[in-house]
Amino acid sequence: MLKNRHQIGVLLVLIGAGLWGGSSNSLEYLMEHQHLAWQTVLFIRMVITAVCFLILSKLRGEDILAPLRKAPRLLLQFTVIGMYGMQVTFTLAIHYSNAATGTVLQYLMPAVLLGYYLIKEHRAPRRREVIAVILAVLGTFFIATQGKGAVLAVSREALFWGIASAFGMALYTAYAADLLKTYSCFVVIGWGSIGNALLLFILNRPTLAGAVWDLDTLAAFSVVIIFGTLIAYSVYLESTKYIPASETGALAAFEPLSAYAVSILFMGNHVGPAEMAGAACIMTMVWMLSKKS
Repeated sequence: MLKNRHQIGVLLVLIGAGLWGGSSNSLEYLMEHQHLAWQTVLFIRMVITAVCFLILSKLRGEDILAPLRKAPRLLLQFTVIGMYGMQVTFTLAIHYSNAATGTVLQYLMPAVLLGYYLIKEHRAPRRREVIAVILAVLGTFFIATQGKGAVLAVSREALFWGIASAFGMALYTAYAADLLKTYSCFVVIGWGSIGNALLLFILNRPTLAGAVWDLDTLAAFSVVIIFGTLIAYSVYLESTKYIPASETGALAAFEPLSAYAVSILFMGNHVGPAEMAGAACIMTMVWMLSKKS
């Protein structure tokens, strides 16, 4: 029985991570082939996510106004610094490179969080943590240079926004952890998405100029919203009922691998041995840092 529960949990988290990784390629498709501006893609995603998640929360009988009344400051920090910081940088990383590269670079996040907690706890890193950070640096080097030495194989913008998205994801994770102690994921992400949509509208000015609107555009948005958001979050959160959080975090590293697979099979992107080695280094780093001491 316990073995079956564990297998169910592993399957659920792999499905969720796989859908996240696959949907990032739909974001790339919308920007690259359907000519939607990055801020437009993100704005539409945030609006639809907000509506769906808050309606779902209401149907579940949750008090959707609770975080607005009881934790407005923390919710604001999560929305502006965490969620906006993560979503914008990640989308720009895909815009300047591709879904596979952007997703893998974002998974430098555990190394960023490690540095934060080392400073906060005033302690030196353990040997395992030192090895993990070396792997993170080595993986970034392979992806950025394709193993060609000092010459960048990706644009400076892609590298900058990819690394920035790791910091954004770290802040997002830290602020979300505090909110999720009291409120459901759907309520938190719902209000965060509304705040992000407002910020994008005010600061980034979404535009429909030059965009191609056809069935392919609708299909790509459906993948992002239905599979990459609603289903992915639902099965991922359900997995926490069956397996420990530490194991869930490690298995979530399947996301970049699925992004790579879809990028190669459906987007026509070429990934060489050096980039695969870089991805392997970063995935190993995620696994090492997710293990209990």
